[in-house]
Amino acid sequence: MKYAAPLFVLALCAGAVPIGAQAASLADLSFLEGKWTSDRSGFVIEESWTDEEAGVVVGMSRGTQNDAVRFLRFAVVEKAGDSIVMRFKRYNADYSSWEAEGPSVMRLAKVEPGRIVFEATDAASDVQRITYRARADGAIDVVADRTDEKGPYLVEFTLRRAD
Repeated sequence: MKYAAPLFVLALCAGAVPIGAQAASLADLSFLEGKWTSDRSGFVIEESWTDEEAGVVVGMSRGTQNDAVRFLRFAVVEKAGDSIVMRFKRYNADYSSWEAEGPSVMRLAKVEPGRIVFEATDAASDVQRITYRARADGAIDVVADRTDEKGPYLVEFTLRRAD
């Protein structure tokens, strides 16, 4: 498991896997498996991703700052027809949900060497795109294209293996 990210990067160097040319698979997410952490000037993000079991990959996140929980996230990724779909909900420290009307839904839109991209299925979602990019050093760069009342913005951080 500790060598999954570097091996994934090497395997992907052989060529891109465009979604239209070959069916996406939960195996495309295998480089996410494990425990990860990021510290952005005291804002700590922890993510844990399971391996695929019974057709599902589960991701959990916790964001903390100044010894306080800022958010929790629970994600389920599964095959839905010919697509891979991620459904997630985010929560405040009191377990109140950020999503008023059910989970946010994203589909796996791109699989390229060292990179996967999920895109929102609802144009009104505050998260329009999430990109995970495996780096040669084993870390993972994450970019979330978000929007709020002030307009679009990016949330960027680097996850490093914690286990």
